[in-house]
Amino acid sequence: MGRPTFYRQRILSQASSLEAKGFFNYLVSEIKARREVSLEEAVLIARDVEDYLQKNHLVRQPGQILFPAIAGRTNYQKRARRHQEEQEITLSVIDEEDIENMAEFGITGLRKGRIARIIEEAYAQDAILDGYRLLFFILETHLGIRNLLRHFWQQGVILPVAGMRVKNRQLMQTHRSVLALKRYLEGEDLDRIRNDLAISTSRWQRLWAEFKAYTQTGSSGQLPEVEAGWQKLWQQHRDHLSQRLPAEEPGTSSTFSQLLQTRHGYSPAAAEQFIDDLHDLAARLNRQDQQPNQIIYSAVCDQEPAGKKLTECQLRAVVIDYIADEDFEQVDRESTRKLKWARLVRYATQARSQGAVLSQPDLALLLGVSTDTLQRMLKQHPEVAVPTRGLVADMGPAISHAEKIIDLFMNGYTETEIVRRTHHSYDAIETYILDYARVAYLLEKGMPAPAIRKALGFSRKRVDKYIHLYRAYSGPDYAFMTGKLRRLVEAHPVKKN
Repeated sequence: MGRPTFYRQRILSQASSLEAKGFFNYLVSEIKARREVSLEEAVLIARDVEDYLQKNHLVRQPGQILFPAIAGRTNYQKRARRHQEEQEITLSVIDEEDIENMAEFGITGLRKGRIARIIEEAYAQDAILDGYRLLFFILETHLGIRNLLRHFWQQGVILPVAGMRVKNRQLMQTHRSVLALKRYLEGEDLDRIRNDLAISTSRWQRLWAEFKAYTQTGSSGQLPEVEAGWQKLWQQHRDHLSQRLPAEEPGTSSTFSQLLQTRHGYSPAAAEQFIDDLHDLAARLNRQDQQPNQIIYSAVCDQEPAGKKLTECQLRAVVIDYIADEDFEQVDRESTRKLKWARLVRYATQARSQGAVLSQPDLALLLGVSTDTLQRMLKQHPEVAVPTRGLVADMGPAISHAEKIIDLFMNGYTETEIVRRTHHSYDAIETYILDYARVAYLLEKGMPAPAIRKALGFSRKRVDKYIHLYRAYSGPDYAFMTGKLRRLVEAHPVKKN
């Protein structure tokens, strides 16, 4: 009983930390601060803002990439890629509903929701994916991906994949949103429905709101076959639904400005200013140097110390190569071990080079694996110092990459050699060496550890670790490098605090 309870609590803690860094929460905090509204009202406005930004294509969502898919949603034939007609589509490879599904249904729920979303997005853009392409988004074997899809096919969900068998195509009857509403209106338990179909709470809320709006206006912007399914449900359950739906058309309007005025009580001038602010936000996000295969991810600044609340930490938006050219060489239908490791190192290193650090939950979300799996991968490669937040801030019990860098430096390795051995940037290596040099310098001046901690803004654990290293390298064999450290500090003196 103890392990499942502990594991569940850990999943919830990880989900909470990931949500705090998400784009939706960023919108909520901006709206709450700038508009001086309650948290509850800010959440409602943020949902409408997300829809406005996405429907008007003002900004590419942080977790979206452009990806070459097979043209034609009914192109089921299995062919070599050189014989396939391709078209570039937009896919949400990382979405905040992934975090919700992970918190509520575990890692398996995250994978189910992610694979269903990606296939549905391709379908809506008249494209289809095959098993080979899905390997880039769901780091599972071909058999593992097929098992995830079979879970939906056996329920009758339409999730087409190129190369699928005829008997599996015959199982597909209706879209996920139609099936979820059908089961809900027939009286099934909502939590069970969401679990079976990997539908997060926020996705269900949007789905239910769109269905209610459809019953009033006859239009939802969904695929024609989805609207046909909704119309059928409306006809079957009209008497029951009439008691639950508003008699008048809800406060949705033809323009976003009217929506802000009718639903959220904005004045015309305030609505106009708010829309201007949103366009400024979109412009800032679009200025990110983002390529089709890249995503923007919010991570903690690498200068934030251990023990600081996440809500108080400075966040930094980093651009990550979600898919790189070398990934195509790592794809293996029978094993994803090499691809997972290559991506783990790339994601962490790229974030670090941009002044931010990814935590293990961040990397687990990006890879679509559990933190246990990620920790096993790190242990299998002890020779590589992956710059996770735990290592950078010395939050874990393992030997940190800072210790490895200092050991190499004190043994006479050049910065170029250290870069090659540790996969860190030159700036990161210089920072660690300078931090250690400052601790050593203050020790030589007779300053006690508590005072050093306060003067440099380090954690006590980090100071103690550097003191331990200083004593280990205080012999005559390291006199030359110690003198070099002393000159380094004199050239970059500690700021008075």
